[in-house]
Formats: sequence, C-alpha cells, structure tokens
Amino acid sequence: MSYTIRAVLADDEAPLRNHLKALLAECWPELVIAGEAGNGLEALQLIETLHPDIAFLDIKMPSPNGLDVAREVAGQCHLVFVTAYDEFALQAFEAEAVDYLLKPVIRERLMPCIERLQKRIGQPAPDLQKLIDLLKAPLSEGYTQWIRASCQDEVHVIATADVLYFQSADKYTTVFTAEREYIVRTSLKELESRLDPAQFWRIHRSTLVSVQQIASSKKSTLGMTSVFLRDNETTLPVSRAYQHLFKAE
Repeated sequence: MSYTIRAVLADDEAPLRNHLKALLAECWPELVIAGEAGNGLEALQLIETLHPDIAFLDIKMPSPNGLDVAREVAGQCHLVFVTAYDEFALQAFEAEAVDYLLKPVIRERLMPCIERLQKRIGQPAPDLQKLIDLLKAPLSEGYTQWIRASCQDEVHVIATADVLYFQSADKYTTVFTAEREYIVRTSLKELESRLDPAQFWRIHRSTLVSVQQIASSKKSTLGMTSVFLRDNETTLPVSRAYQHLFKAE
C-alpha cells in the first residue's frame, strides 16, 4: 500500500494560503492537505496533533511567528518557509539548504521545492537551529506571547494573554488560567525574562501576575498588601519589596 504524504499550511492571509493550496493541488495532486492554520498557535496545534510530513510556514504570522513555530517542532516534520524576505535572508536559507517559497508563490519556484521534498520524505528532518538563530533577531516581535505547558500527560499551547498568574514551586512553575492549571519546567526567573514587564509584574519571590487581571489591591492594618484578581476568587500576597507597585499616583 502506498504511503500518503500529508502537509499543513500556515499563513495568516487566507488568499495567499488558498493560492498555495491550489498550486499544490495542481503540481502535487497526491499530497494531502491535512490542515490549515491562520496563525502560529494554530500551526503548532495542528503539527502536534496531526504529525504531518511537511509544514509550509509563513514566517510573519501573528505570534508565534514561523521561526518560533519551527523552533518548537524541530525534527517533527520537513519545513518549507514561505517568505517575503530580502536578498540577505534568502542567501541564509540557501546556505543552510532549507526550502523556501518567495511570495507570491509561483509554479516555477514550487516545482523544484516539491522535487526536493519528495526525495526527503522518509528521511530525518534537518536541524534548523542555526538558521533560526541567524534570522530570529531582525524578526523578533519582542516578548513571548505563548508558552507550552503540560497538564497531566497532555502538552498545551497557551497564549500569555490567557494567563492569570505564574507561581513557582520547587523545580517547576505552575501556570494559572481561568480554566485550569498547567506545569512548565522553566524557572520563574527565566519566564520573567521572556515576558513583557509592562504586562506581567513580579509581586512576590514566587509570583508573577498579569497586570490586566488585577482588579484591586488592599493594604492590611499590619501593612501587608494583597491583590485581588478579576476572577473574584483569587487573592495574592505582595511582598514588601514590591508594594510600591500599588501605591496611588
């Protein structure tokens, strides 16, 4: 029985995604498009769930961008970057023997890419870390806007906008959202360095809280400050070192 090759397409611009899908159907009719994503989070979830052979990744997607996705799924499938990059970046792709498609994708460029992919199917996906590091700096959109965390035996992709607060415990950090709790094997200090300090405040040695989730704060007669979150259930203590964050202006 012949092996079915499957791919996912990720591009936040639906017309360009549909254009690539139509070209692939014309040039490689045996290829099955197993899923489509409109942003980086969806792309990660599709790749983790569907385990495709190939992922076509738009680089400048809403966070996480295509390079961040590539970093997370390294080795899981063959990657083709879809890009509008300048000449310098294209030289970087070619130096690392990485497939890329320049926007707008045309048949003449797609065919050689398909031929290379057909030869690579069944072989280990290449390590793209060097290329990702090379291109990451000019592409950086700033601070992390998503994290991967575990809940029981499942791995979830969580937008930082959905996080209420982080709390460290022993060698791991608990991520609290409105729906459930997750675990990340990353220290609170490292997480803090990756998060926007305007969006997440350290209020205790063991706690980082989303500023947007803070409803109010209150100082007790003993001089201890607590913050109340918008979920109307959570109260977090503020250590003396961070009480200045809650002084009225």
